[in-house]
Amino acid sequence: MISVKEKLVDNKTVIGTFSKFSSPVATEMLGYLGFDFVILDMEHSALDYHQAEDLIRAGEAAGISTVIRVPGSEENPILRVLDAGVQGVQVPEVGTAEMAKRVVEASRYRPVGMRGLSFSTRAAQYTIKDKNEHLKDSINKQLVVVQIESKEAVENMEEIASLEGIDVLFLGPGDLSNSYGVPGQLNHPLVQEAVKKLGKVAQKNGKVAGTFVGNHEQALKAIDAGIRYLVYDNDVAFFARGAKSVLEELKNSL
Repeated sequence: MISVKEKLVDNKTVIGTFSKFSSPVATEMLGYLGFDFVILDMEHSALDYHQAEDLIRAGEAAGISTVIRVPGSEENPILRVLDAGVQGVQVPEVGTAEMAKRVVEASRYRPVGMRGLSFSTRAAQYTIKDKNEHLKDSINKQLVVVQIESKEAVENMEEIASLEGIDVLFLGPGDLSNSYGVPGQLNHPLVQEAVKKLGKVAQKNGKVAGTFVGNHEQALKAIDAGIRYLVYDNDVAFFARGAKSVLEELKNSL
């Protein structure tokens, strides 16, 4: 399977979605549908580490890269999900270059970072995988994403983007709108200007720009702004919209 990072390095635009469901079925379906990646959400769902590991396996079976949004920027959650074999880690609320540096230290092996090294993990195939191959894959196939989702983070964007070891700058429009005092207004000029700035800063610093969109119009605007790591809604929303549409259609025909 070609990882989402390898696709980004190949200059492709990748399409993914957040997953709130803890069932491997949802992850498999997204893979069979053709999504490039799915972000398993440990920040805004009840997903735990045991369930996440099974979802990573389901992603591998269905040919879809798994990224995990960890519940915070602390070292331990980042280390645990990477050791479980996830192909990317996405860290919320990274507001300063110092925070971003700590993310890199937890995510990357030396000399770039300070990630704890163990070869008995699932990521290293429980000591079976060649050690040098595991180290190379951690560089070439594992994605590190930091979320820019506050006024402070936007102001510090240039400094954050300059750090080695970060692959994607991801603008979280929901929390950013809240930070700007316009909660939920994803199309507000302040939010949209931040998306445009993200695209320019990412390109200047050799990083990939990413963001979340909730509809087709927002997706096209994001792509025009230079977004290549595109996250379209989430599986809970897909399920709710589909079920609602079927139910309403049936009720209207009665």
